Amino acid sequence: TKTRKRGERRGGPTRIMAMVPTAFDAVALAVAASLPQLVGSGLGLSFLPVVYFMTFRVRGLFAKFWAAPALCALMFLMEEGLAVASEPARAAPACLPMVLAVALHYMAVYYSVGLRTSSREALDSFADGVSSYLDEKCYKTKSLPKALYMKSERVLVAFACTTKIVAAIAYMVFFVLFNGLPTEGLLGCQGSKPAGLGAWLWALFILFWATEIMYHMSLYLSGNIQSRVEASFAMPVLQPTYWQWYLIALYAPTHALWLPLLLETIRTVVVSFLRMQDKEDTVISPVLYGIDMVHALFILHLKYSSSCTYPDAMLFRQICVSGFYMYSMFKFRYKKWKTWSKACIPVDARIYLPVHHKEITCFARKWQTGIEWPADGEVVKFPADHPITKKFGADIVVKYMETCHIIRQESRVQFEDDGSQVTVPFNRKTRMPAAWVCVEIPKKWGLKIAEKAMTTGLEGQFRVLHPLKDTKGVLSFFGDFGKAPLFAAKRYKKDPGGGYDVGDIGDISSLTNEAEIRAAKNRHVRLLKPYFQDCLMQEKAAEIGRRFNEVENLPVRKIEVLRACILEVDWDKELPALFLCEPFLDDNTPFRKFNNNDFIPGQQAVQNTPNMLSLFSYFSTNKQLLMCDIQGKKYRFTDPQFHSSEKESIDDDDYDDEDDRRDWLHSDGGKEMMKRVLLGLHEQKALHALCDRLWPDQMKEFSKEVEAWRADPEFQKQIEAWEKEAALYAKYFSNLNPVLDGGVGGFADMEEELDAAMKGSTTVNTRQYIFLYTHTYTSFYIHIHIYD
Repeated sequence: TKTRKRGERRGGPTRIMAMVPTAFDAVALAVAASLPQLVGSGLGLSFLPVVYFMTFRVRGLFAKFWAAPALCALMFLMEEGLAVASEPARAAPACLPMVLAVALHYMAVYYSVGLRTSSREALDSFADGVSSYLDEKCYKTKSLPKALYMKSERVLVAFACTTKIVAAIAYMVFFVLFNGLPTEGLLGCQGSKPAGLGAWLWALFILFWATEIMYHMSLYLSGNIQSRVEASFAMPVLQPTYWQWYLIALYAPTHALWLPLLLETIRTVVVSFLRMQDKEDTVISPVLYGIDMVHALFILHLKYSSSCTYPDAMLFRQICVSGFYMYSMFKFRYKKWKTWSKACIPVDARIYLPVHHKEITCFARKWQTGIEWPADGEVVKFPADHPITKKFGADIVVKYMETCHIIRQESRVQFEDDGSQVTVPFNRKTRMPAAWVCVEIPKKWGLKIAEKAMTTGLEGQFRVLHPLKDTKGVLSFFGDFGKAPLFAAKRYKKDPGGGYDVGDIGDISSLTNEAEIRAAKNRHVRLLKPYFQDCLMQEKAAEIGRRFNEVENLPVRKIEVLRACILEVDWDKELPALFLCEPFLDDNTPFRKFNNNDFIPGQQAVQNTPNMLSLFSYFSTNKQLLMCDIQGKKYRFTDPQFHSSEKESIDDDDYDDEDDRRDWLHSDGGKEMMKRVLLGLHEQKALHALCDRLWPDQMKEFSKEVEAWRADPEFQKQIEAWEKEAALYAKYFSNLNPVLDGGVGGFADMEEELDAAMKGSTTVNTRQYIFLYTHTYTSFYIHIHIYD
């Protein structure tokens, strides 16, 4: 019998975010402990700020949410005293609502798990029917806006979110109609208690309780989560909040709550609406929390210095929840500043941008409009009224390179007639595929790079990432990358062909042996072509992405495949450095790998868009190419891989001949790897339903292909072997779900959690991730810890 490790339960590893004490924890805990002393709270409510602190910093406590009624009862006992709390007539109405609420919550979620198991086909059929109806109305007859379209896996989630929006709006409207606007001002220090106000607060508690249960159930019923019920309570998107409103209804039934109720209603509507679209509220929620905090601090001042009767239960919630939210936002921005402040070294640089390849439709940048390319190697002449002339004058030199050669000086040992050895320098000239423009950018134009690569748990096997800042917009202008100043500069630390370690240029100075120094320098100057091939692969992927967005009646969101350029730093020095640069995906959402460049058994990824893109690449290139290994954040993808049908397997030689059509590819897995990926895609039912509507003929032919492969006994044996080798991949890919990332509300740094899981051996997963060897953003190739 296999012994489970500590922290692991039946049904898979439980991911609980480990709490590492910080200076903030000490300060926050001190503030939480001192708040009740400032306002003179009762003994029970004095524990409430500490409870908020613990639920914010140790979210794993929500996995034991069944104990919440006991905590509420203990607070009631301490607040009211033993004599009062022992009276059933007083204790029962105070404690029973929370007991019933939590019990019914667990019962409803367990029921939804069972219903999903017993009625999977009926639930999927209902969701597919609604999705098909919306597809008909939104894309075919166009009688409804496209924004109303929902894919089948989001139908039940959308119903739950819509119900919460309608209920929140209705509550606030009726609350104002029946209770009127506040007559004592927005501060509410008089503490008036109109008749029936307590019932309205209990109604608000029931509203949050019912809608949170509905959303929880919808995720199970739609198959968006498969984790244990207990663990699901600790997911950032599913953490219950109705317990907060239970305490407010119990201890704060005053008209003073008009402003916080209004703010919470608006926030609920906005977050629920964006949650349906897997988006985060980065504008309205910060403003509302800011107003909440200012209001609460002013009330705190009045309570401490004068006679303000504002209820402590609401005051503590406003200060703690708003404070934690603002701290999370500050921490996220500080982490970003700390990372990018290291990009402080101004550099002379050349950037190489692809402009033509016989097999790739290169992106036409705005500044190229009306420009005729000169002869090979000549400087491009711009008219006086051209934006480049106006913006940069003569500072920027642009050269057209129809045949691009990169020259590097190497050295070798030569034996003399007398038997002695001398080191002889020579120039190695390497031709790059495609035609390029080379832009020379002096230091004054503000390209700044970090000397050291980012240190992260996501560091990869082949590449590392250096932060790059485009402080004056020159890189964004020439690459037409938009206005964002942050870029990821990727550098190989190991030959992608599986060969030598390149190391860091700065490490060469620490070497003392002349032979080692010479070998280290030669390794750097030889690794050139893969950078240009990677850039062209992303250019080809971006071309396919643009064509994908042009598909008529596309039932998924528009996507973006990032384009890239080559950055050559300090080209006039002995050891120029090459980087592959692209816009940095600046988002709190974790970087995900949505499909693989190998076989994934039983793949059931909820986010079908990347897999549709892979199939589209296969169909649109007449089965010559398959774009796979798609990764990124939400609907912005990067760093793809291609398999071609012109190689039999990955063991065959790559396209080294300069006249070969696929000179832009390296690490091509050929037909063998293409079949592996396609076989995994074929097993996705939801993907079939979407693709059958768009490409019915191609999908029928595709199914016949797969059936023919499976009919081959040898291929069937290979499938069985692949399934054994890749069994661990299935759970990771089945949990790539943007529904669980949307609407977290800024309280959880999802990127940080993923990074923490990579760095340490802590089992960290409420969504039952199994991390595996894969690619990711900060290094684009990462080692994943697989927890046994």
